Amino acid sequence: MKFRTLWIRKTHRYLGVIIGIQFVFWTASGLFFAWNDIDAVHGDTLMAHQHPSFSLDTVNVVPFGTALTALKSNVLEATIVQSVSVREILHEPMIELRYLIGKKEHYALVNARTGAFRPPITAEEARMIAEEDFAPEAAVQSVEYITDVEPTSEYREKPLPAYRVTFDHESGTHIYISAERGIVTSRRNSRWRAWDFLWAFHILDFQTRDNIHNWLLRGMSALAVLTVVSGFLLWGFTSPTLRKWFAAKP
Repeated sequence: MKFRTLWIRKTHRYLGVIIGIQFVFWTASGLFFAWNDIDAVHGDTLMAHQHPSFSLDTVNVVPFGTALTALKSNVLEATIVQSVSVREILHEPMIELRYLIGKKEHYALVNARTGAFRPPITAEEARMIAEEDFAPEAAVQSVEYITDVEPTSEYREKPLPAYRVTFDHESGTHIYISAERGIVTSRRNSRWRAWDFLWAFHILDFQTRDNIHNWLLRGMSALAVLTVVSGFLLWGFTSPTLRKWFAAKP
């Protein structure tokens, strides 16, 4: 009995040393996640409410065939058109075509009023789109054109090329805008960056920060279960009440 208790005590002690730091990260990150509004983390609470400036009932939209002709004339490599939709960019109606070059997905814009092919947006247009999207009164610090990002970037796995518009605001907001589509694809702020940092430690994926099936997390989770089980066993073997109860049983 004493040998078994000693073995469990040592097992629990060493497991506690190994897993204890990770328990702190899991608990601290869990508290942060629980006490932060996910809409604020995503930047939605700082997003301006925009109303459509046109209606399909009042705009003579060119036939979709005209938009397809404009695409073929300007993008010779385009192979398959996957979808066609109508929306607005800077209060101007646009036909958006999603198409493939090989296996890679791209977007093109055609003016819905005139049928003219629209080139990718400029840095100045990106700034205007970001200013319309951001509700607080804040100056734009910079507009950067990005074509490549690191795997751990705050803009990972998002459409490229894009513009990163940085605001002079206490939230540390960056608004990312697709150069091809002219739409906001991500809103990043200081709270999101803290969330992302803690999420990496929560799931133990420090590269893509999206893989919850990695072996490090699986291994630490198994050790955490063993730590808890050994703690319960240690309590059971050292509890005077339980020992008296088992001793009294016939």
